[in-house]
Amino acid sequence: MALLAVIAMASCRGPRGPEGPAGPAGQDGNANVVSSTVTVYPNNWYFDNNTSWRVDIEYKAIDADIHDYGAVLVYMNQENTWRQLPFTFYYSQNLQDGSVGYFSSSLEVSTYEEGVSIFWTENDFYDGYRPEQHDFKIVVIAASLYEARSDVDYSDYEAVKRAFQLEEK
Repeated sequence: MALLAVIAMASCRGPRGPEGPAGPAGQDGNANVVSSTVTVYPNNWYFDNNTSWRVDIEYKAIDADIHDYGAVLVYMNQENTWRQLPFTFYYSQNLQDGSVGYFSSSLEVSTYEEGVSIFWTENDFYDGYRPEQHDFKIVVIAASLYEARSDVDYSDYEAVKRAFQLEEK
């Protein structure tokens, strides 16, 4: 008897209530793109191979597949504009003898699994001053998505940000 009562109670269902309202729409994401801003301080740089300053940035999103087939884009903030590396900028400086010297700095990038190295080379190879504090944006894009979006101007960070709906971090 007890067994029949349990079976009868378990098989009973009451009437179903009305379906609730839909929740708010979530924000679209993109699992194939990872992006963030990294601040590099003067003491993070070290003089490498007597030719340039170097900083190594650990970035776990660069796995073997990204390194071999995907895209790793690096941008530096210079005068409130994100410039894609490699990049060379030119400047002048008053010298001790009263003359004006004209110089250039070149930044290059090398990627490896789980990291990025940035090289800062002065045209005179002088190692007297470490680079100042700078912000860099690193954007990692899976190969399939990078190839499918040939319409994007990858040299323009703002275009990349719009195309892949990147949030500021």
